[in-house]
Amino acid sequence: MYRYFDCTEAGEFLYACIAHAIDKDLPQKIDFLRRNDEAMRRIMNMVEMRDIIAENLVRFVRLNEGNLGSKRREGEFEKLTDDEVTSIEAIVREAFEGFVS
Repeated sequence: MYRYFDCTEAGEFLYACIAHAIDKDLPQKIDFLRRNDEAMRRIMNMVEMRDIIAENLVRFVRLNEGNLGSKRREGEFEKLTDDEVTSIEAIVREAFEGFVS
């Protein structure tokens, strides 16, 4: 009777975690990747830069609620013109419009 312990609760918990990942997390991650790829593609078509720099640019604009911060603008992205920065900010805002993280 006591030779094997009951793993029902652990199995149910594991099933719930996997179901949540499949139903919620994966679709959200796919949506993020699709939006990020769209923003990256549009930015790279407008301005030539290394991928890592463009990825950082998208991340910084997203973190600052759709605007590139002045310190970042004067620092690592100083080569971009004001028109390019404005266009990039608009691209990122448009790509991630309605995205819930």
